[in-house]
Amino acid sequence: MDVTVGDAGVCKRKLTITIPREDVDKKLDERFTELQREAQVPGFRPGHAPRRLVEKRFREAVTEEVRTALAAESFQKALEEQKLNVIGEPDFGPDAIEMPDDGPMTLTVELEVRPEFEVPDYAGIPIDVERKAVDEKDVEHAIEHAREEHAPLELVPEGKGAKKKDYIAADLVIRAGEEKVVDRQDARFQVDEIMVEGIPLADVPKILTGAKVGETKTATVRIPDDVAREDLRGKEAEVSIAVRELRRPVDLDDEGLLKAVGYESMDALKGSIRRQLEGQADLDNRRRQEEAVRAWLLEHVPMELPEDLAKRHADRLLGRTLVNLQYRGAPVAEIENRLDEIRSASAAQSARDLKLTFILDRIASKEKVEVTDAEVDARVRFIAAQYGRRADRVREDMQAKGTLESLRGQIQEDKVIRMLLDKAKVAGEPEKPAASAADAQKPQEASEPQAQSDAPETT
Repeated sequence: MDVTVGDAGVCKRKLTITIPREDVDKKLDERFTELQREAQVPGFRPGHAPRRLVEKRFREAVTEEVRTALAAESFQKALEEQKLNVIGEPDFGPDAIEMPDDGPMTLTVELEVRPEFEVPDYAGIPIDVERKAVDEKDVEHAIEHAREEHAPLELVPEGKGAKKKDYIAADLVIRAGEEKVVDRQDARFQVDEIMVEGIPLADVPKILTGAKVGETKTATVRIPDDVAREDLRGKEAEVSIAVRELRRPVDLDDEGLLKAVGYESMDALKGSIRRQLEGQADLDNRRRQEEAVRAWLLEHVPMELPEDLAKRHADRLLGRTLVNLQYRGAPVAEIENRLDEIRSASAAQSARDLKLTFILDRIASKEKVEVTDAEVDARVRFIAAQYGRRADRVREDMQAKGTLESLRGQIQEDKVIRMLLDKAKVAGEPEKPAASAADAQKPQEASEPQAQSDAPETT
């Protein structure tokens, strides 16, 4: 068997395999010998038909069988000999295999291979991320938010007008010319800036301040240029709000707030809020540090990506984005108007994802970072808990959809990022002892997984 490998473009190789005629004839002879012992030919008992008749009767089927078998065997052997790191499945076109009646058999196929690149020294990646400190203003702001969130609502006395932050029930109608663009009966919203079907109503507090139950307030607004319906863009519209009910939040004093949230003292509440804010700040700081690691890798590892793979992954990402927009109820016209923007963003995100996947996979291999079944189970249990489902059902769903291996890949990437961050030089932190690959293998907290997404298609 003779094998030649040529360059066929970015991350592509043209593999040509030549199989000598004697090997082809030997394989044909072996198959016909087997077939002669078992073939059923009219007029002859099994195994007693003449070889010449067996060859004539089964020539086409045996030739195709041998052709396929030799192609598969030689292709796999060539990959191993040439150490080609192939991505995905090769596309064997109708003309890829030639097996003439005389002469050698040839197999020609183009393959996508993993990109070739050098990984720089990643011990001591510089990380300079400013950590936001939690101060007393943050705590007080959180307490005021809690007061608003737990404040009971009381009906506004008859004859009293609305104030900003009141809650209202009203019939809301927006007309553009003779067309009723919005018609919401008994709509409930706060007397604050709102948006209705893509139309911003920033003047709601101004329109409704002082409005009483039974009154109807109107105003003229301009429909923005980015609404889904092109025929409405830039037009003037009349907003009509008929007030049916007014409720006002009751100011909560400290005692009322403590009763609502279940704390015995303001000091205890403030302490709890501060701990929550500091915990969130720690998580946010960690995420930004991890993102800084990814950014450093992307900047310091030049790489050309396999074009077909990048396109396939970008198409998958685009499809997933469009489905998510539809799921959230985005108007079809709005999606169509943003299609080029979404496609461009999908392509950029796809390239970033693929590049990071190749880099982190290379580092994982070098550092022998592996994922255990126990770690996968822990992540599945966490996902199940988030959705209030049984872990075994979630695992079955993921296996059926083919996303379980993607989850395993995501866990591996998380572990590599953690290892790199442990090795990094973080501004403002004392020098740490050198992290080992064994540190990366320590079980990861199941309570802090990265957001799960479809992993790039690289195998």
